[in-house]
Parts: sequence; structure tokens; C-alpha cells
Amino acid sequence: MTAGAGKPAQSKSAVCPVCGKPTDPAHRPFCSKRCAEIDLGRWLKGAYAVPGEPVAKIDDAFGPRDEDLE
Repeated sequence: MTAGAGKPAQSKSAVCPVCGKPTDPAHRPFCSKRCAEIDLGRWLKGAYAVPGEPVAKIDDAFGPRDEDLE
């Protein structure tokens, strides 16, 4: 959907996922560069990690490691 001269339509419910303010098209889906950087920091620190099996169980599924064979 577009509104007007080639600009994308902005949903009235589009809010910044960090602070809740209305989004800015220049920083979409955020309201500012600051909120975009806060979100990036959360990703880099692992705050948005997807839960899964512990690494040891995944390693065991592929058989013994090379160093275990010696």
C-alpha cells in the first residue's frame, strides 16, 4: 500500500519496539537512530537469543569429535 507520491503508508499503530513512540520512516521500525542502536546492542548482547538445546546435546548428535577419536 502506498499513500500519496510514492511514500509508503504508515500504520497508525506502528510504534517503536524500544520506547513505544510513533515510528519515523527514516529509522523504521524505530522512532530514532538512538532506539535502533539500543536494539542492536540488545541483539549483540544476546538478549534476543532463541531458546534451543544446549550446545553439548547438539554436538553429541553429530557423533564423536575428532579430538575424542585419538
